[in-house]
Amino acid sequence: MTPNMTTMCSKSNRICKYANEHEPGALSEGSDIEASPRPTKRPHRPGPPYVDVPTPQPHSTPGSVGVGGGAGSVINEQSRGVSGSVLDYFGARLERLEKFVFNPSPAGTGPEWGTSRTQYGTYPPVTGSPTTIRSLSVKGNLRSRFFGQNETRVLLNLFDEAREFILNRSRGDEIRVLFDQLHKIYRALQEENRRALAPISVFTDSMLPVQKRMADILPSKLICDRLLDAYIAMSEGLYRVVHVPSFKAEYEAFWAQAGVSDAFLPRLMCMLSLGARFETETRGLSHDRADGIHAPTACALARAWLDGLRGKQLVAIDTLQCEVLHLHASRMMSPRNQESWTQLGFIVRMAMTMGLHRDPDEFPQIRPFYAELRRRLWYTVIDMDLHVALACNLPCAVREGEYSCRPPSNLDDNDIFPDMAKLPPSKPIDEYTNSQLQAYASRTLPQRIRVSSIINRLDTIRDFQEVLDCGSKLEQLLDDVNHLFPRRNTTLDPRAKFKEWRMRALLDMHVRRPLLALYRPFALSTVECPNHITTSYLKSSMVMLTYMDELDEGIPGFGDVSRMYHVVLKHDIMQAAFSMCYFIKSANEQLARNSMAALNGQLPSPDTANHDGLGFVNALDNHMVWSTQGMTRAVQKTLDSFVAMVKDSSCELKDTLILSVVLNSVTGATHDERIQRITEGIVKIVDASMVSLNTNSEAIANMPMMSSPNTPVDPYAPQGAYSPASFFDEFSYWDTDQWDLSTVPVSLN
Repeated sequence: MTPNMTTMCSKSNRICKYANEHEPGALSEGSDIEASPRPTKRPHRPGPPYVDVPTPQPHSTPGSVGVGGGAGSVINEQSRGVSGSVLDYFGARLERLEKFVFNPSPAGTGPEWGTSRTQYGTYPPVTGSPTTIRSLSVKGNLRSRFFGQNETRVLLNLFDEAREFILNRSRGDEIRVLFDQLHKIYRALQEENRRALAPISVFTDSMLPVQKRMADILPSKLICDRLLDAYIAMSEGLYRVVHVPSFKAEYEAFWAQAGVSDAFLPRLMCMLSLGARFETETRGLSHDRADGIHAPTACALARAWLDGLRGKQLVAIDTLQCEVLHLHASRMMSPRNQESWTQLGFIVRMAMTMGLHRDPDEFPQIRPFYAELRRRLWYTVIDMDLHVALACNLPCAVREGEYSCRPPSNLDDNDIFPDMAKLPPSKPIDEYTNSQLQAYASRTLPQRIRVSSIINRLDTIRDFQEVLDCGSKLEQLLDDVNHLFPRRNTTLDPRAKFKEWRMRALLDMHVRRPLLALYRPFALSTVECPNHITTSYLKSSMVMLTYMDELDEGIPGFGDVSRMYHVVLKHDIMQAAFSMCYFIKSANEQLARNSMAALNGQLPSPDTANHDGLGFVNALDNHMVWSTQGMTRAVQKTLDSFVAMVKDSSCELKDTLILSVVLNSVTGATHDERIQRITEGIVKIVDASMVSLNTNSEAIANMPMMSSPNTPVDPYAPQGAYSPASFFDEFSYWDTDQWDLSTVPVSLN
């Protein structure tokens, strides 16, 4: 008996030929006689895994019925063909088995072994440039920051001419002056926003109890009523945090000077801050209580209360509600996705320590009313986490299968109350309730979480089957959204700020956002991918830019809705605008190569039947054909909206500038004409910025050129005085710890 029985042939005691090549005797024939070398296998191209192969039939023998039909007949030509195909079939199976045994795939994603069976064939591995998907900013060897595929600095790598223009060290005098002005304007806007977002120190630094300080900054009850109603109308939809009737009862008790819980005022602070963000002229930044509440101070006091909690207070539902509300309010004032992602990791784990990830039915001691509140809060937390994770291109804290909590029911708040013995049956999903949005969105969560898993392991994806499977399911969900809330509804009510339109827009974007994140690495790369991915990505990007076209600009309330749309979805709209610029560039390049094939720069209709892939479901009009001119107008309109919001703290001037440069660099014209358009676009941004600052070019010229005083300094780097001339050599001076165009992207493969 030899020591390695696993590689011995049972017939001849020879070492098996099919032993792994690193094991001894791997070249034995496995026979009891020495045979000639095994002939080389015929080249065989295995069919796709979804092709049905006929079940092999036994060969005809004398006395049996042959393929030709006669007993004892000789096998005819047809039977020979069938027999040959059977041999090929088994040969292919053996070849795939050998490949799997000898070269196992660590990710288990080979096309022959995929669990998904679609009508798509396999494609080459993803080999797109890492600089168009991710990058890393490293400064002074002490600070580094990761940037995902949706960040402006990564999207800029798709446009060589625009990037060269921004980083060019030999700009003309006119352009150097414009960038000099922009740098000073940017610092002035930063300083103005810093002052506006600073809490009032009289309240934050006071030695009085935090509950007393929160009560002191409240405006009158009339103003609080209006701001609270605005919060409920705007925010308690997709993200359900509180039971509105219960909170309003406590709210009335507070004004009646009856007893309320310690967590009431901190939650009210955050709610009023969110309401003031969209309901007041000053966007919650006025120090005058007659205009509303000062949102930065309210959020700072709520944070102070949360930071002072200890022990069992940290596992109370109202504490978790306050954490969620505080994060939501802070993001509406100054969205910092990576900080929010970190904070949401804490909130998710806080919820899990409270058991919210397990369904309340597993614990009989939880009453039905509170069980439903736990479901609503759990899905709010993980939905917010997924949203921010996709924006950062980082993993979400919870993956599918790690929780058992069932989705919340489609019930009105008035249908449930604390003393109820049993929950009423859930209403149909197409019936309106104040929980309808979350009830539907929670049922789409598994597919959306799957997107996060896919895009965070792009390096292991070897074909497009999984991507197409997930994408097709998301597209079907978009059809469901349009069934629940039909597009171009003529019953939109401007008095409620187009509430029905807002509900559909938010729910649609909730599903469309992960679809764009899923398709973006392939649609905006040089890797050959199915046409369906590119077409679907193009359509969804266009939807992002044209949603506001459904509303009449002359209707009262349009300005508020438009601003709300661009603030809440700013990150997604900016990504869609850059994506459309990529398609414009591709169309113009195709036109330059072959004007007859491109037909005046017009892209093919998404309904073109000669491409592979699924038939696209109706997420937009299927009869649209977009020309480069039409796409350019859509991006220009979006750019104009962001230029008008340049003073808003949620608007990033650098993103607006880069979009302007990119858009004007992809238009079909000579190089000099494009440079002229880029310059005119920068002038437009400079003029709008000076108007927002209520200043002029002379005052801007007299501003000192200096770096931000809050910029951390590398203590090990040589220090030197900043000179204005170096600003154009190092664009990194125009940086606020968000991105640095002069930093060479570091591949993270």
